[in-house]
Amino acid sequence: MKSKRDRTEEEDMLSDLHDSILLRIMKFMNTKEAVQTCVLSSRWKNLWKGLTSFKLNYYTITDYTHFSEFVFWVLSNRDNLTSLHDIDLRQQFCIQPELVNQVLTYAVSHNVQKLKMEIDIIKCGYKINPCIFSCKSLTHLKLSILVAPGMIELPTSIQCPALKCLHLENVTFIGNDNGIVDPFSNCHMLSTLVLEHCYLHCNVECLCISNSKLSSLTIGSTIQAVGYKIVLSTPNLNYINLTGYFIHQVSICYLSFLEQVNVDVKGSEPYFPTYLDMTYSTLISWLQGLANYVKILTLSSSTLQVLLRRTSGSINSRLPCFVRLKSLKLKVKPSNISDEELRRLMNFFLENSPQAEVFIDCLDI
Repeated sequence: MKSKRDRTEEEDMLSDLHDSILLRIMKFMNTKEAVQTCVLSSRWKNLWKGLTSFKLNYYTITDYTHFSEFVFWVLSNRDNLTSLHDIDLRQQFCIQPELVNQVLTYAVSHNVQKLKMEIDIIKCGYKINPCIFSCKSLTHLKLSILVAPGMIELPTSIQCPALKCLHLENVTFIGNDNGIVDPFSNCHMLSTLVLEHCYLHCNVECLCISNSKLSSLTIGSTIQAVGYKIVLSTPNLNYINLTGYFIHQVSICYLSFLEQVNVDVKGSEPYFPTYLDMTYSTLISWLQGLANYVKILTLSSSTLQVLLRRTSGSINSRLPCFVRLKSLKLKVKPSNISDEELRRLMNFFLENSPQAEVFIDCLDI
């Protein structure tokens, strides 16, 4: 056990470091711990106020009232002339809408670059502060905001010229009078896009993902009973990941740079028993659209089940030929797929993808 003298010497050595080095160390601490350093000595009293990165989450503050008060206090007492580049706000209980909008306003006015929000809000008709969708400094944004009842609505267009990575969960897109929404075309630096549990407003039928820079696209689950159409106008797209309960038809423009596609869709959902039919139709639509481009294709066990259950003995009736396919990985659970079914799949892909190598990944015994 260290003596008091040893601890004092260590503290003195740390305190002798330059402010910039100490702030860099504190950047990796959660914000509550960083603020608590103010009691160490006069040397540390105001040091935390120069932090450019805040981590505010339920792991460190589990009381609703104290959490809100702490966030308000931190924003009010930090150095107002210092930019705030990185904010990570996560909470497992519902927080005040006013707090969320104040954080967004403060972040935008202090040149935020990376913003992550994973929170719940209880307020009927809550509207998120739109300033975040026109932030000039923002490069990374993740929004996962559950609003009871309903979901947050996004503007028709996101105007963030520096945005590189965008992750949206539990949001609703609002379209124009033609029933189309094209929200990403003005994000000229966008390279990675993740959409999960995203909805279209009742008057919108088509989500256009139009972006010349986009290279990675993930589209996840929805529990929306009626699927919508997705139009891809993404000439530099290199990677596509499709996951979860998936019922959205697709229209694809030329994808000459497409390399890899991962498909992990589910075939049934207890609230919508017709999901298997819709998922199969959607899956075929995507595979047909991607068949002339994809080089590396991974199909999960649940995806294989969708194909097998809906094709019976004629698996090649609707599946396309993958003319550029070089590698096919089939993730198989032997408990869900028989040897005969697997053999049928293998034969089809070997016959219709002459350049492909097929790899079987058994997930259980």
